[in-house]
Amino acid sequence: MKFQEMACRNRRKPGPLYVVEHLEQGLEEWCRLEYQHICKIVPPERLLFLRFPSGQDPADLAPQGQAPPRTSSAALEQLRPDLTVEARPMDVEVPPGQERAPACVLPAWDRICLLDMDAEQALEPHDAANFDALVFGGILGNVITQEDGSYSSDDRTSEIRKLGFVQRRHLGPMQMTTDTAVLVSSLVLEDARPLVEIPFVDSPEISGGDGGDEAKASNSGLSDCVCMEGFRYVAQRRADGEWGPILPDGMADHLVSTADGGILDSL
Repeated sequence: MKFQEMACRNRRKPGPLYVVEHLEQGLEEWCRLEYQHICKIVPPERLLFLRFPSGQDPADLAPQGQAPPRTSSAALEQLRPDLTVEARPMDVEVPPGQERAPACVLPAWDRICLLDMDAEQALEPHDAANFDALVFGGILGNVITQEDGSYSSDDRTSEIRKLGFVQRRHLGPMQMTTDTAVLVSSLVLEDARPLVEIPFVDSPEISGGDGGDEAKASNSGLSDCVCMEGFRYVAQRRADGEWGPILPDGMADHLVSTADGGILDSL
């Protein structure tokens, strides 16, 4: 059984609402794969994608047989609970068979937490009692290597930090993909696992052709693998006994195929 599948089956308590603010133009393949992974981690009734691109079908993100996540073309700023009812859009799409809930139904602003590398406090299990919703930026952030060898990002989270969140938490000193941040947050809040108890792999080398969630380290040549320098992933044991990063299905092949002129140009 995959690590994240075990996590999803062993939840101790109901989790928060996971809100992804989509900050890219359109829905690139790397982003679609990440969002599909998120839909495997979080049940549809607790998942909301904002600024969702028009013309995209949320059902394409959901695993076979599972209802699609909720989506809205509105931005979080438009849905803030402190806005008047008249100012709130009402276009949230909900899975078939569920009661329609207006887009404006969000927790109180001080019960919403932004996951932010710039935050002073780390997310901890006891925060499960403090937050009813978590906000993630659906973005491709650039990794910056500092003179001392440490990493930082170009801080694209500032695009939503400006909304003035009362609560912010970080997940460690290294950048994570959106789906990794969601997985880590669910492990901390729903499985009560402190960050120090979650296995991570940093800057992994990823090879294509695995056809599943587990990426394989490879030294067979630059054309067959890519190093995700500056990124941190949740780790799990591979068949060879080594630790490898948990990736969305199809992501390893996509990263390798675009390494010479695609997604990695901005990393």
